[in-house]
Amino acid sequence: MINEITEAILLAHNDPAQLSRIASLSQSIPKLSNDEVDELLDRLLDFGDELRTARDEPVTQNETHGNADRVYFDQLLQPVIHQLVEREQKLENEEDRIWANARFASIQTLYRFAPAQSDMRNHLLRWLAVQGQEEAIQIWTDLVCDDPPEHRLGIVLAFAPLMQAGFGPPEWIFSQLLNHATRHSQIAPAVFDLFNYYFRNERIEIHPAQERVDALTGLLGQVSGQLGQIEEGNFPSNFDANQINQLVSDSVALIVALCDTFAQLEHHPAIPKLHQALSLRHRRVQTESAAALARLGDEMGKHALIELADQPVARLRALAYAEELGFKDEISLELQGEIALAESHLAIWLSESQQMGLAPSNIEFIENREMYWPSYEHPVQCYLFKYLYGSGEQSHSNIGICGPMTHAFAADIQHLEPESIYAAFAGWQTVHNEIFQISLSRAQQAFPNQWRRLTGDLHAEGFDSVEPHTAASFFGEIILISEATKDGEFGTAIVDGQKVTWYAHGNPDAPIDWQMAYAIWRGHQMLTSFNESESA
Repeated sequence: MINEITEAILLAHNDPAQLSRIASLSQSIPKLSNDEVDELLDRLLDFGDELRTARDEPVTQNETHGNADRVYFDQLLQPVIHQLVEREQKLENEEDRIWANARFASIQTLYRFAPAQSDMRNHLLRWLAVQGQEEAIQIWTDLVCDDPPEHRLGIVLAFAPLMQAGFGPPEWIFSQLLNHATRHSQIAPAVFDLFNYYFRNERIEIHPAQERVDALTGLLGQVSGQLGQIEEGNFPSNFDANQINQLVSDSVALIVALCDTFAQLEHHPAIPKLHQALSLRHRRVQTESAAALARLGDEMGKHALIELADQPVARLRALAYAEELGFKDEISLELQGEIALAESHLAIWLSESQQMGLAPSNIEFIENREMYWPSYEHPVQCYLFKYLYGSGEQSHSNIGICGPMTHAFAADIQHLEPESIYAAFAGWQTVHNEIFQISLSRAQQAFPNQWRRLTGDLHAEGFDSVEPHTAASFFGEIILISEATKDGEFGTAIVDGQKVTWYAHGNPDAPIDWQMAYAIWRGHQMLTSFNESESA
């Protein structure tokens, strides 16, 4: 099995189409013995030279092309590391949970080989934290303090095992994190969140940041002032757009963590600085500073939370804090209804950094339906919203969903009928072992009769510039997906055993490509089947 995994990694390094094979083979990793795990790690270290080569090349979190080694190594190794962590969590024999020194050394070496921006570092830290021995926690702490990961979105993986109910870290970890890890802007928020978690749940008597609370109060003022300057358009002269966005993201995360810290410590001298943070325009900062002020008995915090409930991107948190603090009944019932909550879920999702990165300027309810949905046993409410960014010629709008999922597409689907919009989301979300794509050559060889019928039906429709892209099996039925031109309009033709379905590309700046068209087709089949059979 180890040979198969490493051979798959080598193949996928040059052929990304083979990446799924690594994930499939990695499913067997939880069954490996300790010796086999160590052997697998040794094999992974064979890729060290390439990892070192990629280490210092610049990369952004949104990068998907270019620097093939960097991107591929994350994709190549993370499924393996993920399953090694899963194996660790499932071990029942205490002897199997004891590591030899060689494994500690291998993990540290693999961590150092990985680029600082690689999410693989977070997965390796998680593995150490899950293991839980004092030596593993010491190595985890040293890496976090001296050479932390820079992939912000994955840092939660590294810290999450330390926040499990049954985990009890050694006392020395708090002082080391406070003295060393908090100097790293990407790590400091997670450290304060860790402190707050242990103090809030009464697992420690003294908050680790208590001794520095006055200095942290000054830090909140400093970071709030810096963020205020950026909001006014005063950027550091030597920063590019990516660096400014990262500075804003780090500042917001730190302010949020510090607001919670001051509330937990009931530190009233922080109130003026919390007012400073409340005056900023960033909704998350406003919400967290208002909550901290309300917890400290400041009426302005309470009033701010009531007002923030009117903002979709802040509504869920504002309502949660208002309920916790006992004044939720002072907020309009309309803002607490299902549609308002769904609207808030979508606005928060859109504002995440891996999506649009900011809240929409307007969001409008379109409709909702109760229907049977893939993977749900009972009918679910599905809500559609139109969201807008900007105004005039520079505006951007589209349709998002909340209910069985919260999502929006890059493709413009505004011109579709609601039935097709729901189908797009259902088809995109659905994964089933009886729904899979087949290469055109394999389809021709394995299903010659169906192939001739499908291609014949396609050409009989009179399409121009037909370019088949892939075939697929949908619960045993073979279908053909092709791009084509119809009446001068570019789009996708999908041929099944009954008919040819046409999907125009629509907006040329955000087209419905063949993958999206196939998702809509799948979704139509499933939603029609589920809901007609239940209503019959």
